Amino acid sequence: MAGRDGGAGRTITRWSSTIIDTSSAPGVVDTPLWTQLDADLLEIGDADTPGQAMADFSAGILRGRPATPEDLVGTALCLASSDSDHLTGQVIMANGGMVLV
Repeated sequence: MAGRDGGAGRTITRWSSTIIDTSSAPGVVDTPLWTQLDADLLEIGDADTPGQAMADFSAGILRGRPATPEDLVGTALCLASSDSDHLTGQVIMANGGMVLV
């Protein structure tokens, strides 16, 4: 389950040895969702120029850019494979080093 904070996952994992709840937290990903969010924020006056919302949200990413869906494929494939069998209740922060203050 991408995007969750993992708190519920860790709780579920403690209760059951058969439920493995491991997720990824990708941060800002350049997708149509962000394009629409940017347009919506511009429309309601919370952004001044096109692209500003994406730029503002991406400013703290240490890799210097938002992720692309292709950047997240490796993490998703690992979590879906037997390579992650021993991971339980973890959140993989695949966010390019995004710093949230």
